[in-house]
Amino acid sequence: MSLLVPSSALIVDDEAHIRAYVKLLLRTFGVETCYEAGDVVKARELWAQHQPGLIMLDVNMPGESGLVFLREVRAEDSDAYVVMLTANAQASTVKEAAESGADGFIRKDSPREQIIAELTEIFSHSED
Repeated sequence: MSLLVPSSALIVDDEAHIRAYVKLLLRTFGVETCYEAGDVVKARELWAQHQPGLIMLDVNMPGESGLVFLREVRAEDSDAYVVMLTANAQASTVKEAAESGADGFIRKDSPREQIIAELTEIFSHSED
């Protein structure tokens, strides 16, 4: 199985320890450049400057929801992977994220192996 892993990522989460953890997980795939934002305002800036190939995006943050940013990204970029992160995966939120163009949905409390398996699955769909 061949994976198409982006060289850069934007990690958007209001919790610094979650951003650090996701960054470590992405390093296992060879993603070397990770930009970090604690809110949607900073995420917009970094996305505009760097156009990363992957966005790991928290759903619930202070201020604007990650779902708002997801729709903005999808309006301008259909190629970047956008993977939603959440601590609370309600069916309605998962459905809204999927309908808005998310490539995946990962619960933050999932075991490391499961998160890696889910990212592997997302990166392997690039050849479809």
